[in-house]
Amino acid sequence: MGDRSAIEWTDATWSPVAGCSQVSPGCLNCYAIRETNRHRNLPKYAGLVKDGDWTGEVRCHPEALDQPLRWKKPRMIFVCSMSDLFHDKVPWEFIGKVFDVMIDCPQHTFQLLTKRPGRMAFWAEQMAPICQKRRLPWRWPPNVWAGTSVESQKYAPRLDCLLRVPAKVRFVSAEPLLSALDLRPWLGCPHKSVEDGDIICPECGDAREKSRWIHQVIVGGESGPGARAMHPDWARSLRDQCQAAGVPYFFKQWGEWVSLNDAVRRNLPGVGITYQFDDMHLAMTRVGKKAAGAVLDGREWREMPQAAGGS
Repeated sequence: MGDRSAIEWTDATWSPVAGCSQVSPGCLNCYAIRETNRHRNLPKYAGLVKDGDWTGEVRCHPEALDQPLRWKKPRMIFVCSMSDLFHDKVPWEFIGKVFDVMIDCPQHTFQLLTKRPGRMAFWAEQMAPICQKRRLPWRWPPNVWAGTSVESQKYAPRLDCLLRVPAKVRFVSAEPLLSALDLRPWLGCPHKSVEDGDIICPECGDAREKSRWIHQVIVGGESGPGARAMHPDWARSLRDQCQAAGVPYFFKQWGEWVSLNDAVRRNLPGVGITYQFDDMHLAMTRVGKKAAGAVLDGREWREMPQAAGGS
């Protein structure tokens, strides 16, 4: 938590909010619960976790607001890695203060990731013009990326809310990936004839602007105690969808599990079990996050979006 991060798609973390609550199955084995419990003796995190789950208390920490201002070297910063800035217990006024800091740090790129994209969209559309300290027309900061978590197809409609956010980069975190995902309706027209702007594709008639699409998909399996397995075909399908649409694909990790065939091929230790994936099953083995790694079909996928394409 701070100037350096082990999270592969960011450089640093900034946590002006602590505490959260579960909203969907992707929250079940949340790493932030484990980390908060590990730091429970610190006043910032004391009392936020009980019996392996959030207590529901959410705390704002104004004393942490100036942290990015003290970082002069440009970096990617994951905002509220130990919480959710758009939790309904975070006051609009405090969200405004966080945005003021991000506006005052144009050298950094800030990554906002939420499971509550409806509240993020409402902030962008309704509350930001009221809460901002500047008496200027509201504009979403160009150095602030907006993302939401989608762990299964059931939660893909979160992307409808995300598309209402006028960020230059909008991204999806499919981690932990718990089912097959079809993101094509939100990735945009795959035909190369569509450029930025209101251009109708002669092949499919798609007139949506690129600025209103998703600009990156991050995929990862689950790690830590109780981790659930990810079917390899789910990761491959999302890679193929991204390649077809020209969207950067970032494969973060396999998590704790790999297929038994992959483990045998790589000479990894472990005992195979039959793992049930909805209406299919596959022999999987738990080898640990480090051994499982992040190689998909012979290579790592670490594609990042250009900070362009928004309104």
